[in-house]
Parts: sequence; C-alpha cells; structure tokens
Amino acid sequence: MTRWMKVAFKYVFLIIIIGALFAYAMFQGGFVSWYLFYSVITIIVLMMVVTLFPFKVKQIRRIISEEAVEVGGTVDVTVKVEKYPFQPFFFVRIFDELPGRLQQEDTPGALFFFSFQRTLSFTYTISNLKRGVYRFGEVKCKFGDLFGLLEVERTLQGDETEILVYPSFHYLRSLPPVAQQREREGQRNRTSLQEDRSLAGVRQYVPGDRLASINWKQTARSSDLMSKEFESFQGEGALLVYDSFSKKSNQPMFEQSIELATSLLATLMRRQSYARFYIRKDRWESITVHQSMIPALQALAYVEPNRQPIEAIDGVYRKWSGTHIYYVCAVLDQALLAACRTLQAQRVTMTICTVALKGTDPRVVSELESIGVKVVEMS
Repeated sequence: MTRWMKVAFKYVFLIIIIGALFAYAMFQGGFVSWYLFYSVITIIVLMMVVTLFPFKVKQIRRIISEEAVEVGGTVDVTVKVEKYPFQPFFFVRIFDELPGRLQQEDTPGALFFFSFQRTLSFTYTISNLKRGVYRFGEVKCKFGDLFGLLEVERTLQGDETEILVYPSFHYLRSLPPVAQQREREGQRNRTSLQEDRSLAGVRQYVPGDRLASINWKQTARSSDLMSKEFESFQGEGALLVYDSFSKKSNQPMFEQSIELATSLLATLMRRQSYARFYIRKDRWESITVHQSMIPALQALAYVEPNRQPIEAIDGVYRKWSGTHIYYVCAVLDQALLAACRTLQAQRVTMTICTVALKGTDPRVVSELESIGVKVVEMS
C-alpha cells in the first residue's frame, strides 16, 4: 500500500508542476514562459519513451576469481554487461541473481546513470562459502525515468557460471586400527603365507614401515634406509566407502560425515598414491584416486543427502569381496546392519567410521560389533 501511495504522490506532484507551468505561461505569456512549459513537456515525453524502449545487451559475462575453493573460502565475482552502442537509458540498476543457498538480504548490484560506455561492470565478494555447487545464470535490470514514475524490470540471461566449493578436511593423526597392515591398504585376504611374503622389490624407507622390512644390505650400499616391498603391501589400494544416507533433521552431521570422509581419504593418500573410493548417490559410483584427490573432491562437493537407506543386497558388494573397507556414514541403523551381514558373506571386513554415536541405537552398535564390524567414532 505504501508503494502505491508513493507512486500516486509522484504522479500528483508531476501534474501539479505541469499545471503550474501552464498557468504561468497563460498568465505571463511571452516566449520564455511558453518555452519553459514546452521544454518540460518534451523532457517528460522523452523520459517515458526511453523507459519503454527495450534495453538490449550483447553479452553478459562473469569473471570468477576462484572457480574451486574450500569451505569457508571467499570468491570475487565481476559482472560485465556489454550493451549496444547508443542504447538510451537515464539510469539502470543491475543485480546479479544469486543461487538459492547464497541468497542475501541485499542482492549484489550497481547503479549506472546515462553513459556512453559500451561495458557496464561491477564487482562483489561472496565470503564464508558452504560446500556445494553454485550455478549463476540470470541478471536482473531495473531502469526508468528521472522522476521514478516508470520503472521497468527485465531478466536477462547471462553466461552460465559455476563455483565449486570443496569440503574442508584435515589430516588424521592415525587411521582406525585394523587387524593387519594389508587390510589397511585394501589388500585382498590371502590364504598362502608364502604369497604373503613374496618380495616385490626395494624402495626408500617411509616413516611407519616396520623395522623387520628394512633391507640392511641395500641400506649399506645406498647410505639411505631402504625397505623391502612385498606384494601383499602393494595391494589394490585402500578402499574407502561413503554412504550419503541422512535424515532431514541430521544435516549438520551429514556435512561432518563428508568432512570425515575427505579427511580419511586425504590421510590414506598421504601414505600411498592410490586409493579406491565409492560414493552412494542415487546409486554407487566408483572413483579411482591416483596421486590427485580432485575427482573425489568434486564428487563430494556435488553429493546431496540420500533419503533412501542402504540396500541389504547390492551387486556392488561382489566387487568388495575379500577386501577391507573403511565405511563412512552419518547414520547407523538396521538397514546398515543388514548390509553388513551381506558383506560379511562376501568375506568383506569393515571398519565403520562415524562422527558421533550420540543418538544412535546402542543395540545396533552392539550387534555390529558382535558380527565383527568395528565401529569407530572420529572427529
């Protein structure tokens, strides 16, 4: 109601001015008074015509300072609107439409008065970004006359721009304990001890190697500590599994579980250059992480909470047969317990890593441990 009253007041004020000028010209007469009256009328008509004239642009571009950042990062966005030459306008306000999760009280934008510049640009900053993918597309323009009588709003389609916010992570002091070193590395269980001790080569000593694996002869020759490398230690890389199942009221824990999965993967990659990573979205997806974590970080940036619990039987379980897996999740329930029983039938050993056991049914944890599944609370 207040907005309509303001507009009505502007129109009344304009009519009063025109009436006053007309009365002045009628009573005063002469060239100057009528020139003033017709000049004002001409300016008003031109303002109306310019406002109704379609505002067209050639291109709208965004320049992003960082296309991929970590959670909590800051990004500078520059919006450039390239207009046609001699595009008439008195003033134009340009606003960049932010994606839903980035909505702010004040939409970033800028005000431009009549200008012959071919390109109108402004820069704004987005800080404290949360994990996810943000896509920018539309730009809104508002323009009108000098009196603010007419204001037209148009939505223009700009170039699609995407900002990827990776989950934050930190290196863990230690990995969850498992039965044997080969299980930590995702090595398939062996039945032959001779195969377990088959020498594959010699490499430089890495902190954490067992003293029994040091090759003293090679160490004496090279003056550097050298370790024996066995086939069982090479393995197929660590196997990390992330289940995105989460309840609606559990969003904070869901984000923490993503951070835990990323931290666990970073710690594994710090110890070895190869790991296998499975993530459950609508279905299970496999990602091979070799030297660089970028593919896994991208997948974790895109992931959304899955409202469907894990299936008790799934074809992907056969691919994990005979391995040890680190299973990261936000929720421990009966569905996960049923899946663990199936995995045990596939000779899979598991270490379940979760950010908090508070709120979890203790009977589920007890049953998981009773069937040999280790449950570890990590932060």
